[in-house]
Amino acid sequence: MARTIRTCSLGALVLALATTPLAAQDTGAAALDAYVQGRLLDAAGVSDEAAIAYGVALTGAPTDERIATRAFNQAIEAGDRALALRAARALDAQGKLPGDGRLLLYIDAVSRNDWRGAGQQIAKMDGGNFDFLAPIFRAWVKAGAREADPLSPLNIQPLPALTSAYSREQRIYLLLTLKNIDEAMATVRALPVADPRTTSIRIAAASRLVALKDREAALNLVNAADPALILARADIEAGRVPGQPITTAPVAAGVLLARLASDLLRDNAAATALRLARLGSFAAPENAEVALVLAQALSAAGNQQAALATLDLWQNEPRFGAARQDLRFAAFQRLGRNYEALSLAEAAVAVPEANVFDHARLGDALSARKQFDRAALSYRKAIDLAEVGGGQASWALWLSYGGALDSAGDWPNAKTALQKAVALDPEQPGSLNHLGYAMLERRDNLDEATRLIARAASLRPDDAAITDSLGWAFFLRGQTAESIAVLERAVASDPTVAELGEHLGDAYWKAGRRVDARYAWNAALIQAVEDDIVSTRIKGKIADGLK
Repeated sequence: MARTIRTCSLGALVLALATTPLAAQDTGAAALDAYVQGRLLDAAGVSDEAAIAYGVALTGAPTDERIATRAFNQAIEAGDRALALRAARALDAQGKLPGDGRLLLYIDAVSRNDWRGAGQQIAKMDGGNFDFLAPIFRAWVKAGAREADPLSPLNIQPLPALTSAYSREQRIYLLLTLKNIDEAMATVRALPVADPRTTSIRIAAASRLVALKDREAALNLVNAADPALILARADIEAGRVPGQPITTAPVAAGVLLARLASDLLRDNAAATALRLARLGSFAAPENAEVALVLAQALSAAGNQQAALATLDLWQNEPRFGAARQDLRFAAFQRLGRNYEALSLAEAAVAVPEANVFDHARLGDALSARKQFDRAALSYRKAIDLAEVGGGQASWALWLSYGGALDSAGDWPNAKTALQKAVALDPEQPGSLNHLGYAMLERRDNLDEATRLIARAASLRPDDAAITDSLGWAFFLRGQTAESIAVLERAVASDPTVAELGEHLGDAYWKAGRRVDARYAWNAALIQAVEDDIVSTRIKGKIADGLK
């Protein structure tokens, strides 16, 4: 009900501003009202409506830095390019434009073939967070303006390390745009074959070669066993363009920003990655690879519905079928839509060409639905497929397999699988902790279990779950004082996990601190409200103490 009231109030405000002459309005009050509405909608997670509210506020108060900043950030999140531009220009006029706002103004300029304006935006990047992109942008502006020697900005030595890292791919696209095919082909052939990015570069380059009527050169670029390259080759042989050539400054900028966003996602910088991916989509809205990175960034940032909506727009893009399925599966799981995740996973393993990842994904889906016996079978199938021809399954697969067996009650086989995971990579905190804690639960060699967990804690000292495992190991070994100190640290790190608070309560009780124990148990009970088994157990402790 509250959200409906807010939306209706916002609608009335928008109507009032749209139909009343500005001179007759109390624009300051209207802008403040819209700003407050935007904050409320933003807090409620209604990003599209929040962006509308901030847009109204910006109309009424275009020189208010706070409103312009909120409008810019919300427009980026909601994918509102027009509002983002309005806000960026307002911030630029005040000298408060952030670095990604400068990128947006560059994208806007090149999208309008305003090469002089684009050059001005590039000049203002100097000394900023994204100045390493400036030489690449300058090269594309020179190409767009048909100036002499467009590649000259990339030939300056030495180029900054970050510029060099991202310029090689862009150089290929520029060479092909300029129809310098021989040098472009030589540069492509110098790329590392094992790098997944090389596949995308080859397909984009082949698409340009097809457009240039050089079918033989295009086929040579996609002559490999990679599934995406096989599809591209089939397209070329059938007379189709296999992908999307990159021949304009806006599309090149979009692909470049998507590459940067993808790298940031690997570094777990989801918020910054999303902003860059969104800017990439503003620059190259028709590029499927940019859209895929945007979906990945939306999912990593917690906006699963928007990620699914983005993926649905590209459901007929065959080259990204596997990645799209992975993203849809992850989004369904994060949304708690476990039945849909399971249906997706079951469909993937029903085909003869189902691979290791398909069976592992089905194991994940079955585990989420607590069907651990079936999950273990799926993980075992994935392991068997990975080991065909003398291969080696990863430690992660063995960990998943062991975890499913453990949850299914098959401890002897679970222990063997978990030990295999640890042996494959003794530096993985997750494997060490899982095996150690499972041994604690069964009072199976407490000394060895404690050693495993202590090693995990040294590798990941800020992990609340591992810290709790270490504290619980001390508790079971009778080291109550030590356990309390460690368990208090675990609860302080993450007070939202019921088991952590319950363990701390147990330790307090054993130490004779009855009031503290019941306080910890009551706090844990609040977090366990949706788990009947845990709630019942904690209620028993609150009533009767630790038995």
